[in-house]
Amino acid sequence: MVRITHPHHPIALMGILGILLLVLAACGPNTPSTTTGSGSGNTTHPTPTPTPTTTRGYGSMHGCPSDAVVSSAPKHADVIIRNTDINATVSAHIGNIIEVRLPFGHKWSGPVSIPSNLQQEQPAGYAFTPDNVCAWRFAAQNAGITQLDFYMQALCSNGQMCPEFVANIPFTIDIK
Repeated sequence: MVRITHPHHPIALMGILGILLLVLAACGPNTPSTTTGSGSGNTTHPTPTPTPTTTRGYGSMHGCPSDAVVSSAPKHADVIIRNTDINATVSAHIGNIIEVRLPFGHKWSGPVSIPSNLQQEQPAGYAFTPDNVCAWRFAAQNAGITQLDFYMQALCSNGQMCPEFVANIPFTIDIK
């Protein structure tokens, strides 16, 4: 369900969303690890994570909340959620990596809060250039039905007329 509202105080809303994004960005990265080898001599090695680069203004130019740019694919996500999944319940399992991909061309923000059964990976809301999307990744921690709320606005150029709207884009995830 998409709800479009006309904010009475768009500056206050953007300020609140900006503060929430800063708080989420301050959480820092969590590097997962994998165990390799056989027998009792198993060793633990960090799972390689693509190193994002930051290109000032690139993410915001395409509508992403972060200017981090990832041009090589991170570890394959087990579940990929797109903006076409707003009216469906997406299934995942504990331990799955869930990736939300929202297309360039709109100004995206969110999620406002992270449910306790998901752990957000960093960077969040980065530009993934091979697919022209803004991406958020989460690790499914515990079972339960949860919802992630993202917000879409018009992406406008400076000095141009711009429609003023905010659309709530909710995603429901059933983690088993």
